[in-house]
Amino acid sequence: MSVELQNAIDAIRKIETQAELNELAQVWKDQMTFIGNQAKRGLKIGDVVEWESRGFVHTGTIRKMNRKTMEIVNNNNSMWGQTVTKVPNSMVLGKVA
Repeated sequence: MSVELQNAIDAIRKIETQAELNELAQVWKDQMTFIGNQAKRGLKIGDVVEWESRGFVHTGTIRKMNRKTMEIVNNNNSMWGQTVTKVPNSMVLGKVA
């Protein structure tokens, strides 16, 4: 855990009112949008990307790009064919070389 994350957790624990929590929630939402926009920059349909979910890194091809999400196709060669996952832009780690 980074020092910045620990400081943020400590600061959250000191919050005492619902209004302050609402302000924190808005800042968190804005930061997630910023991270998503940074991750989406330079990507296009057909690019192969990596994304992280629950500690695991997955790879797939972008099928559709929305404002806040992407549909990524994972050709996992299983008996069920390909899997399409709707991924928030903020979870995308970047383009695979």
